[in-house]
Amino acid sequence: MYKTLSSSVNWAQGLPEGGTTTLVCGDIEADGGVLVPHFVQSGLQEASENNVVLVSLTQTMSHYMHIMRKMGVNLAKQRGFQFVNSLTLKNVDYSDLPAATRPHFTVTEWSGFFRWLCDSQPPGCTLIIDGLCSLLDQGFGCDFVSGIVDTCQRIIEDKAIKSNGAARLVIMLFLDDFTEPLVRSLIRRSHYFFNFEGLSSGSSTEVAGQLTVVPGHLYCHIQAQSSGKFKPVLLHYRVSDTTVEFFSPGQSRMVL
Repeated sequence: MYKTLSSSVNWAQGLPEGGTTTLVCGDIEADGGVLVPHFVQSGLQEASENNVVLVSLTQTMSHYMHIMRKMGVNLAKQRGFQFVNSLTLKNVDYSDLPAATRPHFTVTEWSGFFRWLCDSQPPGCTLIIDGLCSLLDQGFGCDFVSGIVDTCQRIIEDKAIKSNGAARLVIMLFLDDFTEPLVRSLIRRSHYFFNFEGLSSGSSTEVAGQLTVVPGHLYCHIQAQSSGKFKPVLLHYRVSDTTVEFFSPGQSRMVL
């Protein structure tokens, strides 16, 4: 279901190049979170010794397990999947939860997470941060949030060198007037920028919205290693209970 998207951006294995940062934004009408399952599944399929680390500031482990189960992936049986809880920056007792739904790490302060990421995760690592802009709602400033991204980038770039390009960073954000200054700042720090938007005509059962993919400001640094020349992409997409289908405008099977 994501093959059209991957081929459109020249990602042969469904993942961006090693050491890169991909920024994914959505809004109230179009949720960019529909790409989280894609990055999780592609990262788990990359190599058995590699890990996918999902840091969530918005959802629990059970939420992602439910979504991935619809796609035929049982996260509880995936040794390479690591869930990091960052819903609240304080110690919480998760012993009453089923073992399969307990987080592998809980962020109480970010320096501890950085140490865990450096020391406990293999060089091959796809790091996904879902809902980063929630930190703004908690009262943290743009500089603080950008600092978290900068540190994650340095760690991932180091792991990409050690793993021959099997590490990358993916950041999911909500875009509105409040978060726009942060998003603009992070675009300058990214290699790819994905922007989900609703259609001016409104959504329907055939088309849920549109996705625009453009090079981030750092794309020129990886242009030589890219599998093909990357051009801005505009795709429509449709969401069902178990799939997300991307297609060129006017090319949906439902439309045809």
